[in-house]
Amino acid sequence: MSSHFPPENREDCMIKEDGLPVGLGFGLAMNEKALGQFSMMTEDEKRQVIDAARGAQTKEQMAQIVKDIADMEFF
Repeated sequence: MSSHFPPENREDCMIKEDGLPVGLGFGLAMNEKALGQFSMMTEDEKRQVIDAARGAQTKEQMAQIVKDIADMEFF
């Protein structure tokens, strides 16, 4: 199969090579506070967020995940 054909699975084109869903990466890039909060998370917490983002069905759900990250408080 040539590389110019679309992936068989839609998810294949929505996950970057580092495992971060494209929508999550974009949302974090557009929200500096969320990006800062995400960077302070443990690897396990990041994995949980990534899993939740992979389950998001709509842009609104992804936006809510990013908002929730931005609203988190770390002490």
